[in-house]
Amino acid sequence: MRISIPKITTIIAFAGAFAASTAALAQTTVIKYSNWLPPGQAMRMEVVEPWIAEVEKVTEGRVKIETAPKVVGSVPAQFDVARDGQADLVIFIPGYTSNRFDLLEVLQMPFVSDNPEVFAPLADRFYRQHLASYGEFKGVHPLSVYVVSPGQVFNSKRPLRSVVDFKGLKIRSPQASATQALTLLGAVPISKPVSETYELLSSGVIDGTFMPPESIPAFKLTELVPYATIVPGAIYNTVLVLGINEGKWNSLRAEDREAITRISGDVFAGNIGRAYAKGDKAAFELMRNAGKPAEVFPAPALAELKKVLLPIERDWIEKAKKKGVADPQKLLDQLRADIAAAK
Repeated sequence: MRISIPKITTIIAFAGAFAASTAALAQTTVIKYSNWLPPGQAMRMEVVEPWIAEVEKVTEGRVKIETAPKVVGSVPAQFDVARDGQADLVIFIPGYTSNRFDLLEVLQMPFVSDNPEVFAPLADRFYRQHLASYGEFKGVHPLSVYVVSPGQVFNSKRPLRSVVDFKGLKIRSPQASATQALTLLGAVPISKPVSETYELLSSGVIDGTFMPPESIPAFKLTELVPYATIVPGAIYNTVLVLGINEGKWNSLRAEDREAITRISGDVFAGNIGRAYAKGDKAAFELMRNAGKPAEVFPAPALAELKKVLLPIERDWIEKAKKKGVADPQKLLDQLRADIAAAK
């Protein structure tokens, strides 16, 4: 049977289009993201999910991020999950594993900042300028290093208006500096990830929690913690890292790595800071409407609190020296100076 020239041309064109389509699919790199953030949470809805969509856009479809149906491994183990390639992309909290990311703790010190809009993007820039060279994230490439809103104090037992009021309360602690703060205050720290807070509070295992205000309604805790205390300057901040397996990152085309870098770093961190500041306002409004307004820790008691917590800085300075930092106090002073200049 003879095939006419127009039909042959059509077949060739179709085959060419199919081959091009197949090649395009072959060039698409899928990145598996291990997510532990609940639906509706500010970081997830306002920053992470838009960023995932933006990654595909800026790489012209060559890089696509797929979210796993549930967290891979445990929340505290997310760094290892990425490093070992169980998932490619994670958000991990260095403070969940003690004595491992010691230098990052400079960003968690008491009374550094209580303004996430200022501190979140500055944290990324400070990390890259002063801390990255120490290699604490070996095996995982940090796309963005940032803080969320500082942890404030929420509890089910009583208002906190003095240092003495902390004594005996069982409070969830997310990281070493917060655990040390609670111990110095005579409270009982319970080190658990944020994902377990509801169960711990509802069962009475803990009396309260350190937590960013935004996360109280996000994790459905509003009815469980009638007493909210805002400590000006904040007892601690929590550092988070958007990280990708180093091998996976290096496998991407150079232009795609550059495109993703441009929308990550302090840009991603700045979006986090704005989302949390907005979420905090909404959370406090929700608490007020529920008849549970937050109280500000009184100024005279705050001065005493700062003195009680001074050992946290001194201990970090000693740890940083052991990690090779020549002048840790200078580093901490630089951080505070950078924050003051950015306000």
